[in-house]
Amino acid sequence: MSVYYESTVLRAGAEAGDMVEGGVVILYADPIPDALESVSVVHSPAKGPEREIRPGDVFCIGDEQVELVAVGDRAHENLRTLGHIVVYLNPGEGTSLLPGAVHGKGTVSIPQAGARVALRGTAT
Repeated sequence: MSVYYESTVLRAGAEAGDMVEGGVVILYADPIPDALESVSVVHSPAKGPEREIRPGDVFCIGDEQVELVAVGDRAHENLRTLGHIVVYLNPGEGTSLLPGAVHGKGTVSIPQAGARVALRGTAT
């Protein structure tokens, strides 16, 4: 699997840890709207996205990995234009997929500043 999106965590908002513990990771590139700062992991994109996000891809944050199982219709566009994506971890059966979100299997912890964020997948 090759990396098609890469970023570096700048900071985590005061409530981002609670969000991650609750199974939701909100990524937003700097500059970030004030209303989202406290719940988001703020990052600085370095590469991509070089292709669309797809089920089967892997979301990496620090040393932790999550397999993506569903991708909303606007997730790629939001990531490309805003550096914004919402990752729902282990959503329950029947959980609605929001247009700008992805669903994944796995767990992560709140990342520290300097942690690497990446999306990996097959080239085709």
